[in-house]
Amino acid sequence: MAKPGCRETCGDLIIPYPFGIGPGCYYSQGFDVSCEDNHTFMHNSSSRVEIYNISLLGGQVRANTLIASKCVYKNGTTTDGWASTDTGRFFTISSKANKLTAIGCFTLAFLGGYNRHRAGTGCLSMCLDQQSVDQSGQCSGMGCCQTSIAPNLISFNITFDDRYNNSDVVGFNPCGYAFVAEQDWFRFEASYLEDNKFTEKFKDGVPAVFDWVAGNQSCDAAVKNRSSYACISKNSQCVNSPNATGYLCNCKDGFEGNPYLEDGCQDINECKNPDQYPCHGICSNTIGHYSCSCASGTRSKDPKISPCSPNAASEKTKLTKMFIGIFLILQRLQ
Repeated sequence: MAKPGCRETCGDLIIPYPFGIGPGCYYSQGFDVSCEDNHTFMHNSSSRVEIYNISLLGGQVRANTLIASKCVYKNGTTTDGWASTDTGRFFTISSKANKLTAIGCFTLAFLGGYNRHRAGTGCLSMCLDQQSVDQSGQCSGMGCCQTSIAPNLISFNITFDDRYNNSDVVGFNPCGYAFVAEQDWFRFEASYLEDNKFTEKFKDGVPAVFDWVAGNQSCDAAVKNRSSYACISKNSQCVNSPNATGYLCNCKDGFEGNPYLEDGCQDINECKNPDQYPCHGICSNTIGHYSCSCASGTRSKDPKISPCSPNAASEKTKLTKMFIGIFLILQRLQ
């Protein structure tokens, strides 16, 4: 749900507020995005970061990061390319969802970043020949390595150690690569070591998960400043982000929509969705809730859980009426 009067999509991607395209359509600087040939980019990022998906509830975006590469060719020429990503103060690269990955033989990659302090990590990928490359698809250190990254990084650079290069294996592995990507997305293929097949396949970068927050304060601090407080829907609530330093907005239980917009959280009619909100009796929607009751003459300990069944008094009444009916019929036959 975009801000009223603003563009809602770019290609197939929905752009929900606080994100927005154009002046007046986003919450604050950092949430402004651009739409170019049906592709969405973080407008204020110093890196060319393309957004693939935006999650309001989880406070995450799925976007691309660039690949660093270092090559040594048979003719003796070398290329050395580093990669840098900077997304601004409301976005951090997710340390839970991503890994630093390096591909190559004799490839030592470093990631240096900033999260109010300088932070860094690295991993070494080795292989003496093609036969020693791991063929299982895993990053075991033989042709591919992976390691965790520090939390709350707002920017990072990827570089290589010059003491390690591919000169001894240039016949089958001229290049080494390194990148930060979604760990569940990547599966190593030994063919990535050949020529520059990896960068040809992923020339636009690789997907990674970024955490975002509406503000860098806690909920207790944010709610005191109403002029900048982002949770403006009447039925919204503030939640401290489980993944980053700051807060997010959610709709309260029983409501759905966009908590960052006025009247953005609307009542859920639970009775129209019995698979998610079960009722084995008579369903009645109320604002923010729903009730479920049994029809007259039936009962259940909880009709949201178990079906309603005739109560004992009702069964006794039915039997009495049946016997009276039989008696009257027999009287007429005599």
